[in-house]
Amino acid sequence: MAWLPGCLAAWPPAWPGRSGNTSTDMLRSALPRLQIRPSIVSRRLCPNGLRLYHDQGHGPLATDRQLSILVTGGSRGIGLAIAKQFARHPNVNTCIIGRNETSLRTAAQSIEESCASPNNAHLPTSSSSSSSSAAATAPERAHSYIVGDVTSRTFWQSLARGNLSATHTSGKSALADPATCDVLVNAAGVSKTGVFVRQTADAIDHVFQTNLVGTTWACKYMMPGMLKRARLLRHDVELGQHPGASIVNLSSLLGLKGGVGSAAYAASKAGVIAHLLSGLTRALAAEYGPLGLRVNTLVPGYVETAMTDAMETKARDLARDSIPLKRFGTADEIASAAVFLATNRYANNCVLNLDGGLSAM
Repeated sequence: MAWLPGCLAAWPPAWPGRSGNTSTDMLRSALPRLQIRPSIVSRRLCPNGLRLYHDQGHGPLATDRQLSILVTGGSRGIGLAIAKQFARHPNVNTCIIGRNETSLRTAAQSIEESCASPNNAHLPTSSSSSSSSAAATAPERAHSYIVGDVTSRTFWQSLARGNLSATHTSGKSALADPATCDVLVNAAGVSKTGVFVRQTADAIDHVFQTNLVGTTWACKYMMPGMLKRARLLRHDVELGQHPGASIVNLSSLLGLKGGVGSAAYAASKAGVIAHLLSGLTRALAAEYGPLGLRVNTLVPGYVETAMTDAMETKARDLARDSIPLKRFGTADEIASAAVFLATNRYANNCVLNLDGGLSAM
């Protein structure tokens, strides 16, 4: 059934002189010969004719089942943008992790507000009656946050055992269930700029612990529950009804190219690629891909975040001028790529650069 979307794309949206649903009816009449269940096709059809469900905003996250997304570093920057991108889709619950509860509470509220944004008008809708019916039957979504230190092995052990509480935007708290995690996004990262020999040992250690060790602990302790989840989802994934379980690790272009005044950050992020990709990510993708768990790495270039805002003006100008597109990326652009890696069912062991062409220079 993997060919079905292509088949639909080639089918005329509406036949001349006939009602918009005629082509839909004709395909339905052919379903027995094609050995395709009508329910599978109906989820991919629009009322005005046959079109790719992705083109209508349904995308690979269009599912009747709840999806749970866990994002580290989700209180700001790229991590928050990723959480918001996921949350804009129906039936998706997001949970963000960070150290500062005040920042997390504010971020979780902004995620909740983004779900009601007019910009979400592109999400799946059919008719007014069916939309209201769907809204009435759709399960309540809950966006939440967990306060914790991603560099702490104890934190991840407790979370994996279901011993930590997640606080919802409503103010209620409940034990987080790691067995429901569909997507883990390791977006937590810190940077310490300055001449390397003048940086303190504690500052360098903090960068490595957050950017490299934290990602390693997250993968190690969340994977057992995600593998169980993958086994439960296998049938739905094969039918195209669920994107499956996956991990997205965020690295940085500085890990590949380096950067003046960013030696510790570049080294730690290079570790995400060299150690996690070559060692951990590559091994996980090969070993656990057959079990339904995909692992990928996203490599952003310079992005408009607090990290780049802290750069000196001269350094910012030099960095921008060195990019073929002559600008920094946006957090939303990176978030879209993270959603792609998490939802494309053939994406496994990918290293996706989003740098405006800087890596080609």
